[in-house]
Amino acid sequence: MSGELPDIGRFAAAFEEFLEAMTAAAHAPESGLATRIRDHLGTDPREVPSTTARFPPRDHPNVQLALDAVAPDADVLGYEAPQQAVMMGISLSELLAGRGAGGAVTPGPVQYADVEVGDGRIVACVANGVYLARHDGAPLAAVVSRIERPYGAAIRLECVSPQREAGAAWLAAVRAAMREHNVFRGKVISLHQRDDRSVYVRFHTLPPVARDGVILPEGTLERLEAHASGIARHAERLRAAGRHLKRGVLLHGPPGTGKTLSVSYLLGAMPGRTTILLTGNGLGLIEQAVSMARELAPATVVFEDVDLVATERTMRTGAGSPLFDLLNQMEGVDEDADLLFLLTTNRPDVVEPALAARPGRVDLALEIPLPDAAARARLVDLYAQGIDLDDAAREQLVTRTDAVSGAFIRELMRQAELHATLGGRAAAADDVLGALDELLEDRSLLTRRLLGQAAEAPMRHALAAAGLPVPPDRAAE
Repeated sequence: MSGELPDIGRFAAAFEEFLEAMTAAAHAPESGLATRIRDHLGTDPREVPSTTARFPPRDHPNVQLALDAVAPDADVLGYEAPQQAVMMGISLSELLAGRGAGGAVTPGPVQYADVEVGDGRIVACVANGVYLARHDGAPLAAVVSRIERPYGAAIRLECVSPQREAGAAWLAAVRAAMREHNVFRGKVISLHQRDDRSVYVRFHTLPPVARDGVILPEGTLERLEAHASGIARHAERLRAAGRHLKRGVLLHGPPGTGKTLSVSYLLGAMPGRTTILLTGNGLGLIEQAVSMARELAPATVVFEDVDLVATERTMRTGAGSPLFDLLNQMEGVDEDADLLFLLTTNRPDVVEPALAARPGRVDLALEIPLPDAAARARLVDLYAQGIDLDDAAREQLVTRTDAVSGAFIRELMRQAELHATLGGRAAAADDVLGALDELLEDRSLLTRRLLGQAAEAPMRHALAAAGLPVPPDRAAE
């Protein structure tokens, strides 16, 4: 026996050739899923190019409703795969080969995910499955997979057909059906972002607000209605005349004067519109919110307390404040799109520079001031319902509540009712006046400020507290 060692390189090459020959000679049986897809298409699916579409996870119920509408008679097949493969998303080639990342892909039950879409309604969405359908007579197969990769979640539709145009046309029909059956249309929603950057939608129910429950200076509510709902009612006529429908409204004034109440009333008075609320961590999603508003028009975008973020830079946007982001997005909206942007602020001086730098985005600014005597009388009547007030008590309340907000008067009546309830009696004028005395005490100064009372000059307040004469307020003259 020779003592020479074999040539390692030649041995490795020969072994590689051996493995390739064995692989070519091997014949793994075709999976049941691959057989069903082949039989439905009438050809080898491996030889047909596929078309793929991706949708954000928030659109999963819209994709499902579209599939139900476009392919109501389709056969839906299920499959099982290791969890890692499912999270990465099973492609058509992996399904045909019977193997994905981490293990085998085998026939199994269809996997569903229940998604709540507001009003207690739940849509059972196919998370992993195969649709065997037809489009204009052409057979096609579509693999549905819910990808849950970190920083890359999506709903994927991969479609294959012997007639490539049929697959593209079918996906176009799915997109059209998604717009028609969109679960967000006509709802009040807000966008939020998870730690993995995936975006989800919350549904909201706003309390109903009657028109006579909104106490504003004469003519203010009428101007707001004309600019908001009036344009919406006459949208077609205005379009025909070449007038733009996109509009922005700024409501400004002290806290507690009725800005949010006015917005809530207006949203309720314009049924059928989609409303998107920009709040909290959704401020970094303004581009997506405005994009949804365009798609779901007629729609309203509400951004309250814009002064709180007028100069704030967010990590998600990087380029500027959420207010500037919104104003930039408003610039890209088509003029004839029925989109209403409602903004509120307690500090118009803070937001004015941003609005002035983007002229035309906000075309109506309405002041909601502290109520005058006539408005306070109406507020007393509104919130004192069920409490017996004589004319003298009513007049005293109106006089003593100078420079307070509507929120203050509402809280006054609540406290009066509470005092009477604790005392085991029905609320009366004495309870209201007693509650007013407490709220006007020095120790309740912060409470009054929190309820929207205008700030008092420190020196004037100190003189009054010391019982010394208070000089007239020249600024008010």
